[in-house]
Amino acid sequence: MDNRDVAAPAGNPNDQLWVVATVGRLAGQGLLERPAETTDPIAVAGQLLPAGAPLTAMSWFVRELLAMLSRYAEGATAGWAETDQKLIRARGAESGHVFLSIFERSRAYLPGVPERLDRSGAAFLDVGTGAAGIVIAMCRAHDRLRAVGLDISAAAVTAAREQVAAAGLGNRAEIREQSVTAIEDVDAFDLLWVPQLFLPEPVLAEALPRLRRAARHRAGLLMPISTNRDTGVSGAVTDLRNLMTGGGTLSAQAASTMLQTAGFSGVEAVDLPAGTVMVARVE
Repeated sequence: MDNRDVAAPAGNPNDQLWVVATVGRLAGQGLLERPAETTDPIAVAGQLLPAGAPLTAMSWFVRELLAMLSRYAEGATAGWAETDQKLIRARGAESGHVFLSIFERSRAYLPGVPERLDRSGAAFLDVGTGAAGIVIAMCRAHDRLRAVGLDISAAAVTAAREQVAAAGLGNRAEIREQSVTAIEDVDAFDLLWVPQLFLPEPVLAEALPRLRRAARHRAGLLMPISTNRDTGVSGAVTDLRNLMTGGGTLSAQAASTMLQTAGFSGVEAVDLPAGTVMVARVE
């Protein structure tokens, strides 16, 4: 999944950082879709900078990106490591909308799965739940659904449990501070969400057989992957960004092989506006 949420022009890296920071500043002021007042010369000047940056850019994303870049520059290891509760909750709120869009576009590849989610006893697994935005969105979309969210980040788990409680879903949503490689559920879930972009390849390879055991007969799996179709400097940057997010670059062919080796069937790579998503079933 190519995370190109903010487009910066090629050229001097210093210029690129100023463009990204400007988009974040303007978004925070609500000035991405309306002109700045002439009494604010910094905003007026800023609106001339982000040529090509989509107006849908959000201040929380830019701040999270800058925080990640800062950690990277200071020598941080790979992996999503946000601890700012505001940024964690903001990503969670957005992730729910993104997931529902992906799920809707993937329905044709998961025959029978959407209908199963409305039955009594249906269950959903969200790997890397963050602030539980996807868990909450799914529970609200399916009144009988139970959901389990996993995350190894203590900060994320804290945010997730607070968000679930605030949504009044404490009796239907369980948040576990647990690695996906330690999941022991068997025949428990009707749909699994496994974002490869946060899972290093060795972790994913170890987790997939466990996830196969955790899935019920005729369950479905959605696994967005971090691909890379760029070349040259852009390609190197994409690979670097994918590594720093946690999962690294993974081709659809390699992802398909991993899923089939773990026992999943009907594996397909679906290209969606949000990126490439692997769809699989349990027969």
